[in-house]
Amino acid sequence: MFRETRLSPEMVDALEQAIREAVQERIDTDPDVADCYLRIIPNNWLVQVMYIEESNLTTPNRDVALLNLMYDLKDSYGGNEIWVLNDEAIHDLAESYKEMLEMDLCLN
Repeated sequence: MFRETRLSPEMVDALEQAIREAVQERIDTDPDVADCYLRIIPNNWLVQVMYIEESNLTTPNRDVALLNLMYDLKDSYGGNEIWVLNDEAIHDLAESYKEMLEMDLCLN
């Protein structure tokens, strides 16, 4: 059985803001931000940032590297970075949740 879920523009905006806040908080508080991943759990709209090790222990293929959601103003990977949000990438990620298909499988 297939179900299609469509999010309202307001929900997409709220998801985008949650992603933005999670990434910015990690940029502000963590010197190893480049080793982090973002996980979005649509069932309860949890937006979570975790280290690569935590991501690999559970569902690594569904997580997004924070490096894909930010860029370095100094372009100097190695400890002197100035990370800023990549607004377009964050917007595109939130928009990708606008329409979701759910599928129930019976393994008989």
